[in-house]
Amino acid sequence: MGLEESDNATTKVAKWHHWIQLPEIWIILLSVFCFGWLLLWYFGLMSSDVAGAQKKAGVLLGTVAAHLIGGVIPGVGTCAASQYYSAWENVLINALTSTGIVTLVYGFFCLSCRKLLKIPYLEEAFHDLQESANSQKHTWVRLGVPGLFLFVWIPLFMTGPIVGSILGRLIGLGIFVNLLTVISASLTSIITWVFFWDQLSRFVSAGWLKFLSLGVALLILSYILYSRLKAFRKLKKSQ
Repeated sequence: MGLEESDNATTKVAKWHHWIQLPEIWIILLSVFCFGWLLLWYFGLMSSDVAGAQKKAGVLLGTVAAHLIGGVIPGVGTCAASQYYSAWENVLINALTSTGIVTLVYGFFCLSCRKLLKIPYLEEAFHDLQESANSQKHTWVRLGVPGLFLFVWIPLFMTGPIVGSILGRLIGLGIFVNLLTVISASLTSIITWVFFWDQLSRFVSAGWLKFLSLGVALLILSYILYSRLKAFRKLKKSQ
């Protein structure tokens, strides 16, 4: 009996040791760190007695939400239009959000591809991401790392860090080379757009800045909803 318990304990330790050694787990832990930082920042502002801290917390939450839904441009625009944060704070918020979501999706996607983890309700999303990346693979594969960097940096529909990380895997880049390229390109894109909004704010009033930010966010959200509806109708016809 004691020998069996010892064997079971050894097996469990071996499994944990195996999981800890996987690079994908460390990538997912980086996501936890990024979102943990944002959560601490948010709750720190919410619990602060400093005037305007709660409004800053609301802007922080709105910026993260806008970035997750629409990408870099709405995220940066939401933060810049509020005028509660400096340009470098805007960069930090969006960089943490971008890195957090990319490492989370990419980590689980790699585990799914290696058949190490299967999450049924995420499989369809992973399939869509792979199809999107695969459709653009031949355009960018010849350019390698510079092509992937450009793909992530360009703020167009169906480009960006999440699809870019999947594309990097499909064109054969190593897991860390791929991730480093995607994160550095995403950070460059964020800094570019923060600088753009900062320059724009010198010539445009705060009201117009908010209007432009909201307009861009709604445009991107409308496109996402349209794409999903189109894909759903196509799926129904094929059935």
